[in-house]
Amino acid sequence: MNTYLDCIPCFIKQSLEAARMATDDEKIHEEVLKVVMTHLRSISFTNSPPELSKEVHEIIRYITKSKDPYKKAKETSNRMAKKRYPHLKKMVEESDDPLLMAVKLAIVGNVIDFGTSNRFDVVDMIDNVVKKDFYDGGYTQFKKSLCNTKTVLYLADNSGEIFFDKLLINELLKQDKEITYVVRANPIINDATIEDAKYAEIDKIATVIEGDAGQKKSTPGMVLDFASKKFLELFKYSDMVVSKGQGNYEGLSDVNRDVFFMLVVKCPLVARDIDGEVGSLILKVKK
Repeated sequence: MNTYLDCIPCFIKQSLEAARMATDDEKIHEEVLKVVMTHLRSISFTNSPPELSKEVHEIIRYITKSKDPYKKAKETSNRMAKKRYPHLKKMVEESDDPLLMAVKLAIVGNVIDFGTSNRFDVVDMIDNVVKKDFYDGGYTQFKKSLCNTKTVLYLADNSGEIFFDKLLINELLKQDKEITYVVRANPIINDATIEDAKYAEIDKIATVIEGDAGQKKSTPGMVLDFASKKFLELFKYSDMVVSKGQGNYEGLSDVNRDVFFMLVVKCPLVARDIDGEVGSLILKVKK
């Protein structure tokens, strides 16, 4: 997915938010905005939003001298999700269709996102998840594909959200699937890293890898140009690929293989590209 003019205000707003998370110094906030706005004057709109976001957040980290401006926010998200996990697990176990409930909750967890301007209340969405339906018939395709699947490559998105992913991973394990869970090699916004996966103990039930291992800077979403050799092999040969979140969608929506995209739409541009609506639950295979 290409970058659009409407992405620019989001980059600027996100830059100010990240700068304020890193420091209380308003002079540094001002410097961050000025340098980011100067940088955005020379970008190529043929690049995906995650590629440009990587550059913007490198500027923010350099000026604020913070390796991870979102560290406290990620820790808060993880603690919140861990506290709610027993309730979420019970919702799955008591559902008439545990797999469907696990899929819905995994998608609802995608609202824990600091990379977008539109924010949703995760508690409200959990309470309403039983009533919500998918925008189209993606779940039928998902179940059908699972029947012929042994290996699943599962691309994580955000911290906190990883506990919601754990619900679905456990349901897939009941069907004897082999799961590889993909996180970022470096801090970028509130995207999940190996430390987050270990905090949620996903490493005890799935193989966890850094999709961009070897890179010094990560994109908020997998981009094949920056992926490790191991990831590229798994992406090519895994029976099924599950991609969580908008960042992974923006980076992989044009790839040449079937990918099941799972997300809550938080951006009008993504809504238009994926043929959904802002706030809708998306489970769609894009070929």
